[in-house]
Amino acid sequence: MGDPVKELTRAIASGKLAPVYLLYGDEPAAIREVVDAIREALIPADDPTAQSMAAFNHERFDGVDVRSASQVLDACAQVPMLAAKRLVELSNPDDLGKGGRGEDGGPASTREKALDAIAEYIKAPSPTTVLVITGASIDGRSKLVTTTKKARGAVAQKFEAFKRDDDARQMVIAEARERGRSLDVEAAHALISSVGTGRTEILEGLDRVILYAGDRTRLGVADVHAVVAQTREVDIFAITDAVGRGDHRDALSLLAQIFAAGEKDTGLAHRLFALLTRQIRLVMSAKANEGRYAQVADVPSFLVRKIESQAQGFSMERLRAAYAGLARLDYDLKGGSHIAYASPYLALQRWILETCGALPGVDARR
Repeated sequence: MGDPVKELTRAIASGKLAPVYLLYGDEPAAIREVVDAIREALIPADDPTAQSMAAFNHERFDGVDVRSASQVLDACAQVPMLAAKRLVELSNPDDLGKGGRGEDGGPASTREKALDAIAEYIKAPSPTTVLVITGASIDGRSKLVTTTKKARGAVAQKFEAFKRDDDARQMVIAEARERGRSLDVEAAHALISSVGTGRTEILEGLDRVILYAGDRTRLGVADVHAVVAQTREVDIFAITDAVGRGDHRDALSLLAQIFAAGEKDTGLAHRLFALLTRQIRLVMSAKANEGRYAQVADVPSFLVRKIESQAQGFSMERLRAAYAGLARLDYDLKGGSHIAYASPYLALQRWILETCGALPGVDARR
């Protein structure tokens, strides 16, 4: 599976710019990298003319501050000055129309009307403007996304955590190489095991490893472990092992220790969610490939036996239920449930008990 960030940035660097980009999902690092590539393509840092005209050819809007969609659309309709194209950026489009009174003193555009107006523009965009829309909360089923996907030449890209560990490892090894460092496979695995497969968390982890290593170009497991040891008092990843074993007591004990460490509940909950999702996915793969997991495993060989052992404690039906529970938890932690959002610790406790078959009437082996 290719890396959508690299695919997009390569196309942009080659001059293949789309008239509209809709970049969304829970990976701010990925979105930022693509937006930076677009900015560099249209307003090169080493081009004095482009830099001097940036004030005329580059406009940014945040949905919460936009009174009416016409502000954005008028910016898109302007003619570029001493440049081939203008760049217009709109972040958080779901907040459109919340900016108070309109330009004429009347009510601001409603969110629905504002999004409809942007969607209509996407169908027939200005040939001399690149419109970049970004947002973490954009719904993949929304009119904005469906319209962009159908529009000729437009790009709608959702960025999310890597589905396969191997893809995540290849990405971080390549990223380290681009930074003039050599990260071996075992170190890459240790990093992913610590932070999950989200691009943002992986790159933040790599930054810490490089900072720790100083001038050394070769980065190993010891460097990763040193950084992990300095940034967390409890091994978060140990919870996934406990859940994999069906040991709810150990998992709950570790969960309590982690939340007692003083980190922000919501941020920590999202990190734990990513790691738990990865673990259940690995166990599901081992369950689905019993007897031949070693041939298809997406983990280093020394982990195969442990994951196979964990898979023996679950039925596929129970694993599917656990994965579905994580999907619900992800939604709840993002605001779908006030109780879960207000107390992610309790929400994660409940999921662990359900997954380990520790609630009355629940058997993890069935």
